[in-house]
Amino acid sequence: RVLGSEHPHVAESYNNIGEVYRKQGKYAKAMIQHQTSLEIKLRVCGNKHPLVAESYHAIGNVYATHGQKEEALEQFHKSLEIKIRVYGKDHPDVADSKFNMGLVHARCNEMDLAHELFLESHRIYSNVYGPGHHRTTNAAVRTANAAQRAGQCAEESALAESDERGTHTYIQCVPRS
Repeated sequence: RVLGSEHPHVAESYNNIGEVYRKQGKYAKAMIQHQTSLEIKLRVCGNKHPLVAESYHAIGNVYATHGQKEEALEQFHKSLEIKIRVYGKDHPDVADSKFNMGLVHARCNEMDLAHELFLESHRIYSNVYGPGHHRTTNAAVRTANAAQRAGQCAEESALAESDERGTHTYIQCVPRS
């Protein structure tokens, strides 16, 4: 009542409830909450606002968790377009969308596409957060695993590591003979 039903904070509340439902495996309920959040954000903020990108990303996560590849990628792509327009191509939110798109492709065993997206997200995370950050390390591990599964590296040589202080991350790939 204080903010009214068309306030961005109300939309965020719907989004948060949707995330709880998604994590509980209640995908239909999650989707309703995320769609409601998106509708409010579109009305209040317009279709080029970062909050709208956040809603598309959340809807993409629901589809991805539910195994709906095409729908997930469509939502992540919508989110990515807004984020690039608003933040530029080297922002960590852009990396998040690319990383999640990589996860979808990896689940579908499309490792060349996954590798490309993980590698790009790793580059962005590394530049923004540095080599020891958990997002950088996670992207490096995913990049190396995708390269290995795509047959680009010998099985034992696809590595992504950081030392115990998290000060460096690298991807080593020894091509197959």
